[in-house]
Amino acid sequence: MKCGGCFLLACILCLFFYGEYAVCTPLSIPNQDTSLPEQVSCFAAKKSTRSIDSLYLGGEDKQNDLRLEFQLADITSNLSSFDLRTFDSEGVIFYGDVGKDNWFVLGIREKKLEVQMSNSHGQMILSKWGPDVSDGKWRKVSVDSSINTIEVRVDGEVVVQLTHYVNTQLTPVSVSTLVIILGDLPEESNLQLLKPLQPTLDACMRNWAWVKKHTQALDTAMETDENRRCFEKEEPGSFFPVHGYAIFKPDLFQTSDNEMWGLSVRVSFRVRDSGGVIFSLHGAGSSTILTVNLDWQKQILAVTLFDKLTGSVMFPVDLCPSHWQFADILIQSNKLSLKAGEATSSWDIESADLKALEEKWIDPAADIYIGGLPDNSAKEASHFSGCLKITLQGKVIDLDKAHFKHPHVRSHSCPVGI
Repeated sequence: MKCGGCFLLACILCLFFYGEYAVCTPLSIPNQDTSLPEQVSCFAAKKSTRSIDSLYLGGEDKQNDLRLEFQLADITSNLSSFDLRTFDSEGVIFYGDVGKDNWFVLGIREKKLEVQMSNSHGQMILSKWGPDVSDGKWRKVSVDSSINTIEVRVDGEVVVQLTHYVNTQLTPVSVSTLVIILGDLPEESNLQLLKPLQPTLDACMRNWAWVKKHTQALDTAMETDENRRCFEKEEPGSFFPVHGYAIFKPDLFQTSDNEMWGLSVRVSFRVRDSGGVIFSLHGAGSSTILTVNLDWQKQILAVTLFDKLTGSVMFPVDLCPSHWQFADILIQSNKLSLKAGEATSSWDIESADLKALEEKWIDPAADIYIGGLPDNSAKEASHFSGCLKITLQGKVIDLDKAHFKHPHVRSHSCPVGI
């Protein structure tokens, strides 16, 4: 069988579809430095800039997905390559198909590359090969195929070598179009992976080579929507633009029944444009139960319980906006304790309020808002804009598990220099 006229994915699928069996050989790769960027000097701080050539894959706007379509008759390259940068430990780098049930997925699971593919003969998964690719460094990823082999490389080192023994008595492949979707899986499809994968990947891509042809759709996406442009420098965390927020259900953060109930919230933040609501618990009918709000102009962090200001602390006047700030809120035993920086204070709260808070916390109708509130229920000043890391009831909040997330919120990356 000759695949010279097929693109990378088409060739992979052709080889796999008609292979009688396959052998997968992982190769060793040198250890990589996984150190994180140093905190920016306060005096050198400046507003982060967006790249002109780095495409953001993680936007969750299904109406504007990153989709490419090519006619197989026009394709001559079997090699696909691109630079990838991410802190996300799981997600889809790209999906491709050449017809019904004939698809290929390159993704990340537990910080390592994964391949899943399907055809009329069945499915295959090659999981967790090579180095940690979720360390925030630019990595050159390539996938190359020939008549009976597929090689996946990271920074030039082969991490997977897949050998196909091809049946020479083949029937023609009756497909004409190759479809590629970047950073997600197709919407409203019956696609069933052998092992489910969190689809959306918070990642950046540059220097891509798809079929050695111009990919106008990707250029247009970056030109028309600045949210499709990555920031020049990033670090771990979750980025909330103005109007961005996420919603969780409290049942993700329940504690054991035999424990004395309390509520603990640990917040780390860097402000970009404005302070506002960092955390808010709402009951049925959008009634406000508990809110943690940052007034950045006054540099005050305040906690409100049942619309009553329960406690607040002030940050130092020489607070550096480019540095991460930290705060701990603990409500337990009829007391609210609040620590921000070097300042620590506590206040008494009524037993009835503590009991009501506990009841609302276990109410299935309750919602937890992170980073702000919906536009129709709050003023713009209620939206926090910047980077957040939140631990709730001892569990780190993973925005990939949100009940709802604004499409421009970035789950695992924060711009540096804000």
